[in-house]
Amino acid sequence: MNDTLAAPGSDLYYSWLFLDKAKKDAVMKLYAFCDTLSQMLTLTETDIFMVKWAWWHQEMAHMFMQKATHPTAIAMQDVITQYKLPSALLQDYLEGVRVTRELDHCCTEADFNAYSYRTRGIQQSLAAYIYGFKDPNVLHYTRSIAVALSLMDEILYLGRNIKKDRVFLPLTVLPIWQDLSNAEIHTILNTQAQKALADYQAALLLLPAAEQYSQHPSLIEAKLKSKQLLLNEKDYSVLLNSYSELTPLRKYFTAWWCKHMLPSSKP
Repeated sequence: MNDTLAAPGSDLYYSWLFLDKAKKDAVMKLYAFCDTLSQMLTLTETDIFMVKWAWWHQEMAHMFMQKATHPTAIAMQDVITQYKLPSALLQDYLEGVRVTRELDHCCTEADFNAYSYRTRGIQQSLAAYIYGFKDPNVLHYTRSIAVALSLMDEILYLGRNIKKDRVFLPLTVLPIWQDLSNAEIHTILNTQAQKALADYQAALLLLPAAEQYSQHPSLIEAKLKSKQLLLNEKDYSVLLNSYSELTPLRKYFTAWWCKHMLPSSKP
């Protein structure tokens, strides 16, 4: 397992725990590739970012022709071929990096949904191809679950994101945190947490029953994230400084339960 992307104890580690080796290796390569592209967001100079982005635009074209030169792109070539990953989705992810680079907030809920799709939904959809599905409605699920997961992350990692000045909660609910009491912060975040959990439940309804077994990594990831969110429900204001996390044992049990409670017949 990749020490950075899916270190033992991380959500991804447990989400992929029950995948067979071939699919686990493939989804690791996908996430490593997406992470490589996303690292461009840390570049502070716009000119440097655009030069590097343009290079990746060319490298993406080379990758589809099996002529990539970057290690993560080379690793992706076989994954694209074996799992028939749509080139349009991979290109959309790269374009999403460029668009996200220009953002420092989301004005509306619709903006947040678009941001969630670019930063998480495309990756979730590409992973769904690796996990395997027959019903195209799975892609409606991946887009919706991405919104729920993104909102949960915005809440859980609020303190860290404030320090980076990159909080993407819609401006309609984005207060000036230092001017609020702990009780007021809790109320605001509780409202957002309830919305995230409602979005999560709504997304689950979009996943066809026959596809639940194959898509279990996504279901495990969402279950873990929702449980971690609920650990903080007594006082969400603490998230300005830290957050409570599930223990490795609870994560393992949650992942095991989630996987083994699904229909046993494989698609």
